[in-house]
Amino acid sequence: MMNKSRVKFTSAMLFKVIFASTSIISLAGCANMFDSPETAVVEPKKTLGELYFEPVPLNHDPLPDNGLENLRDAYTGLLNVLDDPETLKIVQYRLADLEILLAEQKQEVGSVVLEQGYFDLAIAQYQQILAQHPNQRDNAEVLYQLAKSYDLQGQSQQSLEVIEQLLNDYPHSMYAPELYFRKGEILFNRSDYLGAIAAYSKVLENGESNDYYMTSAYMLGWSYYKSEQYNFSLRAFTRLLDQKLPNSVIDSHMLRELRSEQQLESLAVGEKRLVNDSIRMMALMFSYQGAEQSLLSFYQEVGGRHYENLLYDRLGQQFLNEDRFRDGALVYRAFTDVHPEHNQAPFFAVKQIDAFILGDFPTLVLPAKQRFIGEYGIHGPYWSDWGQLLQDEVKPFLKAYLQELAQFEHSKAQLLSNANAAADSDTTQLSNVAENRQKSLQAYEQAANLYRQFIETFPRDDLTPEITFNLAESLFESQQYAAAIEAFEKYAYRYLKEPRAAEAGYAAILAFRELRAKLTDPLEQQRWQDEQLASQQQFVNRFARDPRADKVLYDSMQQQFDLARYLGAIESAEQLLAWKPEIEQIRRIAGMQVIAHSEFALEQYQRAENSYQLILTNIGQDDPRYADMLDRLAASIYKQAEANLAKQYVSLAIDDFLRVIEKAPLSKVRVTAQYDAASYLLEMAQWQQGIELLEDFRQRFPQHPLLVGIRDKLIFAYQQNQNWLLAAQELNQVWQQQPETETGREALFVAAQYFKKAGETQQALEAYRNYANTYTLPFDDATEARFEMSEFYLVAQDDSKRRFWLNKLIEADAQAGAGRTDRSRYLAAMSSMVFAEDALQTFQHIKLTLPLKSSLAKKRGALDTAMSLLNHTLDYKIAEFSTAANYKIAEIYAQLARDLIASERPKGLNALELEQYDILLEEQAYPFEEQAIEVHEANIKRSWQGVYDRWVSESFAALSALLPGRYNKVEKVAEVVDEIY
Repeated sequence: MMNKSRVKFTSAMLFKVIFASTSIISLAGCANMFDSPETAVVEPKKTLGELYFEPVPLNHDPLPDNGLENLRDAYTGLLNVLDDPETLKIVQYRLADLEILLAEQKQEVGSVVLEQGYFDLAIAQYQQILAQHPNQRDNAEVLYQLAKSYDLQGQSQQSLEVIEQLLNDYPHSMYAPELYFRKGEILFNRSDYLGAIAAYSKVLENGESNDYYMTSAYMLGWSYYKSEQYNFSLRAFTRLLDQKLPNSVIDSHMLRELRSEQQLESLAVGEKRLVNDSIRMMALMFSYQGAEQSLLSFYQEVGGRHYENLLYDRLGQQFLNEDRFRDGALVYRAFTDVHPEHNQAPFFAVKQIDAFILGDFPTLVLPAKQRFIGEYGIHGPYWSDWGQLLQDEVKPFLKAYLQELAQFEHSKAQLLSNANAAADSDTTQLSNVAENRQKSLQAYEQAANLYRQFIETFPRDDLTPEITFNLAESLFESQQYAAAIEAFEKYAYRYLKEPRAAEAGYAAILAFRELRAKLTDPLEQQRWQDEQLASQQQFVNRFARDPRADKVLYDSMQQQFDLARYLGAIESAEQLLAWKPEIEQIRRIAGMQVIAHSEFALEQYQRAENSYQLILTNIGQDDPRYADMLDRLAASIYKQAEANLAKQYVSLAIDDFLRVIEKAPLSKVRVTAQYDAASYLLEMAQWQQGIELLEDFRQRFPQHPLLVGIRDKLIFAYQQNQNWLLAAQELNQVWQQQPETETGREALFVAAQYFKKAGETQQALEAYRNYANTYTLPFDDATEARFEMSEFYLVAQDDSKRRFWLNKLIEADAQAGAGRTDRSRYLAAMSSMVFAEDALQTFQHIKLTLPLKSSLAKKRGALDTAMSLLNHTLDYKIAEFSTAANYKIAEIYAQLARDLIASERPKGLNALELEQYDILLEEQAYPFEEQAIEVHEANIKRSWQGVYDRWVSESFAALSALLPGRYNKVEKVAEVVDEIY
């Protein structure tokens, strides 16, 4: 409710155009006067950012006397002398204007008026004009002045009646906006808020260009407010704000660039007060309707405004003034949710955080700060679109929040890690270890992210070095080793004056170790080890006085050696050996070893020999490393021998091998060196020296695996010396040791040959017998062994044993199948011929006696046996034995024919009977003789195929006897005369 009293206008020109500016000033100060004591709004507490304005004092100095009263008296005198109605009307108009001017003068200076008002004369004059000239065109002006006079006189009802008459008679008057405004004023003072709403709305309908638009919008808002139509009130105040804080385009870019605060500050004092009071009233109504939710809903309904932040800020501050901290925080949060891209959004987020702090809500402060960093930090969605000025305004908050949150997360992670350490020793807490470890890792990761953002936001800040170290620690603890390395090295080598530079440099090396332990890809492991070596060298160079420097250098040496980077390993080792103060003996010897091993790996064997010799002079023989160094010394010499061999310097290589035996007789390499020396001596045909070394080797190292090779070499040496018996004995031992192996088989076969060469017939016979009875494969060697056995018994004239082995040859050839060879066929054919000849002798020894039938049957049986064996010999198709078999077959037939002719004659035959018996025998013998001729002829035909041997020749001779007319002819040789005719 408003006060019943109404503020009086003090200027006589109230209804002139200039009234607009003065009325704004006066109305702006009337807002509180409209409220009744019961419903007056409590003035909010002032904020730090609010500006104060002193009231404008009114000037009460009297207006200068321009002779208005004389002029009025003059016009009054004219009324009695003028006859012309038109001129009289003009004088009346002028006289009325003079009266109102005089009344204003008196009212302004406070002249005492008795029994009448200041404007009574003016009112009377205007009423007289209207009465005398009711239909004049200019009466609109008269009515306007009359309404004004009533109003200035304080007769609001009469003024309202004249205003309504004027608006009815002259609805399109130029004074319409002002008249509606005056009407609204009167109705508002009467608490007729609905009437006031209608009047003020009419003013607004005339557009923003009229001088009463702003004040009417303001009063319209108040009118709606008084009638409890809050939504319409908000809309009315919004029209005022839209006019005074204009923005034709609302988009994200404008919201980032346009600052409504600056617009507000640029307004005139009176306009600023109206705008501020409108904002205050809107905030008050939003608080009635649900605070930030009603504010959100309102602007969703009417459309967004760029100055919404002023409303949110006023509402939030109002809640804070009332100690409603959570509500205030919700208002600020609502704005940042709706307009996160607004240039004031980060500051509203700060106010939200401050509200939580003021309200003592610690659990809400940290999440709010985290959200602030996420939204408005350097990696937020809006940072890159902000200008430098806005970024600079936000940075102080970012700096404080980033540092605070990072330290909080870091501390939390450390507490969790400490809790895990305690749980490891307390079995009752082991179930919490995994959960705490995961939480600790997350906290370290979060701290690292915050530290990193601080560094990126404030790269040149004084705190950045310290933050960099904290970042590195957090990354290390969260197992982000690659990033930790980068941060540690940045702190160690970029911020050289920092107190923990050496600590950071060493921590980077530890991070390298942890990182490589997690890697599975060999290429990645190699890449990071390269980086680690570079970091370690940098540490040694930069922090040489650090007590850990020599250890780091020692590790670099070992790593380079393990990576086969021998030149680098030598360089590090030499640097380590030259370290001051002198390093401990164990590391010094290790450095010497790395140098020696690296020289060896680089094939600098002479240098390596010297280096190993130096190591041996620095350690005693009881040192556990002595044997290894001795072996390596021997290996260095041995490698020199190999190098000489590569250059074909065999004699020099032998000298090196012998030098190994001399310098390191107890080394493992000595065995190989002696073996190789002997081998190359044999290669150079120095048989005796080579044999001596080999025999010494066999005696000195009886269990060494190379003994097998030595036997081969000795056998070879014995062969070269033609010492067949010793070679055979070695080979026979090989067979005895491994009879079931191929090596043993071959050894026995060769041993038999060597025994035979050595004239050891009995040992050769035993060797061949063992071979023939043991091995059937390979077929060729088995065949030869059987043949040799047959030959031994041929020499020994042991026919039965010989024929045993000949039969073995025949059987083996027959069973060989696809493995049959020409040699086996030959020997089988030879063996078959022996058995055939045995049968042939049996045939030849059988005489044809009486009774002839019986002896002839016996003879025929022997013939069949011999013929079968000879035909079997022919089956081998060996020319040498085929011609013999053919000849012997023919001879069998011829022999049978001869034996028939020469057979015993029966006794008691007379001459005729004997002759007839002989003819009969000849008839019986003739077919055999023919067969003999036929076989001999077949045999001699082999000569046509290039086969001419003893048996073909014998067949020719036999045919010469059997068919002398055909085959016993002397070859005639014609003489050839070498003469030219």
